[in-house]
Amino acid sequence: MSELNILNNQDNLLDQGSGVCRRLRTKNSFSAFLGSADFWQEGSSTTAVYWCVDTMGSAGPDDHFAHAHICRAGRSCFKPRD
Repeated sequence: MSELNILNNQDNLLDQGSGVCRRLRTKNSFSAFLGSADFWQEGSSTTAVYWCVDTMGSAGPDDHFAHAHICRAGRSCFKPRD
């Protein structure tokens, strides 16, 4: 899936309800505030920087950006949470 297709299908990926890939990280994922430890998975922060722990970079193994909106089921490198 190309980067453009992933971004165009962003709403579909969010609607699948599977949550983010277990390999996605952001500094916010290590803190628990705003009432939920998983709020960062919504991808609503305008300042969050995401990375993939498989690549330790801003792109996943499929060379597409790491972000809470697109690191979800349907992406080739997605790993579900246990």
